[in-house]
Amino acid sequence: MSKLGIIGLGRVGSQILTDVQREQLFKEIVLIDENEKVARGEALDHHHVTGANGTPRVKIYAGSYDDLKDADLVIITASIVTEANMADRVALAKGNKKIIEDVIKNIESVTKEAIILNVSNPVDTITYIGSKHYDKKKIIGTGTMLETARFKTLISDHYDIDPKSIDAFVIGEHGKHAVPVWSKVRIFGMDLEEFERLTGKPSIDKDKVTESIDQVAFEVFSNKGWTNSAISRITVDLAKSVVFDEKSIYSVTSESNEYGYKEVAYGLPTIIGKDGIEQRLEIELSDDEQSALTEAVEYIKQAIEL
Repeated sequence: MSKLGIIGLGRVGSQILTDVQREQLFKEIVLIDENEKVARGEALDHHHVTGANGTPRVKIYAGSYDDLKDADLVIITASIVTEANMADRVALAKGNKKIIEDVIKNIESVTKEAIILNVSNPVDTITYIGSKHYDKKKIIGTGTMLETARFKTLISDHYDIDPKSIDAFVIGEHGKHAVPVWSKVRIFGMDLEEFERLTGKPSIDKDKVTESIDQVAFEVFSNKGWTNSAISRITVDLAKSVVFDEKSIYSVTSESNEYGYKEVAYGLPTIIGKDGIEQRLEIELSDDEQSALTEAVEYIKQAIEL
């Protein structure tokens, strides 16, 4: 792939631009923002980065939707202002509905081939709305990838081990109804009981970790005023899976009918390749996990109905 579009150059969009430039994934990156001066400023700032050793010479410029006609991938971060004291991402739903509909309409007017990665919140609701105006296989929400990273980090903090040695993921809503799939957590292939027995590590408090998965996001908000580093990293990982046709499995959001749920989108393990969504995996869940997922789906549906 050679061309990326980023729509929305706030703190998240700017961080994604920085990280994706460093990864050398694209030869050309076009920036679009309602505030054209911001887009031009980001383009110039990142153009100067190419003068530093070890930075590839990527063409980065402020543009318009017409420049997306030959884009391979488009990342959407455009959003109304997110308040640091916001109690729930669903508060953004009404404002961001209009934004996503306008953005998708403008993209579709010039291309129907680009893969779209949606970061705008509430990501499940906004991705669902977007899928009503674009090929649902080609529009992917970052879903519970961020919760998955936090879940693994919380487990690693408890056991004092590298989170990359932990196989764990979260499904459901990107938010307070995230569902950690404890039944499938493994540490280098071992279930938690075996790992604790072999290492003598104390038992983990699953309820406390589950509660913390979403709470830690607002800890970042309350201290820093925004979140951008982790979401940027997982977005770039998702982009790489598309660019290199990696067939990676990530817990992303797309319109779904798994488990009999209809007219909704939520995070679920999904095979991702160059054409976008290849397959969503209807994994076996414990009764408690299935119940929690049903609650998450109903919550997302309520947001969609708003």
